[in-house]
Amino acid sequence: MILFVCTGNTCRSAMAEALLGHDLRQRGGDAFVVASAGTGGGGSPATDKAVEVLADRGIDLADHRSRALTTESVADADLIVAMTRRHEAAVTAMVPTARSRTFLAGEVARLGAGVGPVGDGGVVAWVGAMDAARGGHFTTGRVADEVPDPYGESLESYGRCADRLDGICTTLARLLVPRA
Repeated sequence: MILFVCTGNTCRSAMAEALLGHDLRQRGGDAFVVASAGTGGGGSPATDKAVEVLADRGIDLADHRSRALTTESVADADLIVAMTRRHEAAVTAMVPTARSRTFLAGEVARLGAGVGPVGDGGVVAWVGAMDAARGGHFTTGRVADEVPDPYGESLESYGRCADRLDGICTTLARLLVPRA
């Protein structure tokens, strides 16, 4: 499972879940489970603006309901994609052994592109190679790897956030399901 994490699970992680799921289905990656959760979420719908910007891309987010981050969801994830360093810290505070599987959104695209597509070892080996590409130490990703929260901002802010997430998710889908 690939798990996206943000604060409320009504904007960023919800959009990322929908975008990556869409991209994976387009590439024949139906076997992948994509989920999202919030460090402070649970039961709320996606924001109207998140629904609108994804609808403009042909993706329906209207039925999304936020989920709270749990130790079970972290334990079940092969790859955890956090929107900010605070979310990354919340994941590893909850389950310290998840650190090697937790990356910032921009970091997973950047390191994944450097490591190359998932190979015969599968996602677990690929995630391990990305963790090793960090240089063997447990530093957090770069500030530039974070995805800012559009909550309470303009529709244009949501659009910029969706554009950023779309690029990250497209890269991730290409790495997870490389075409022959």
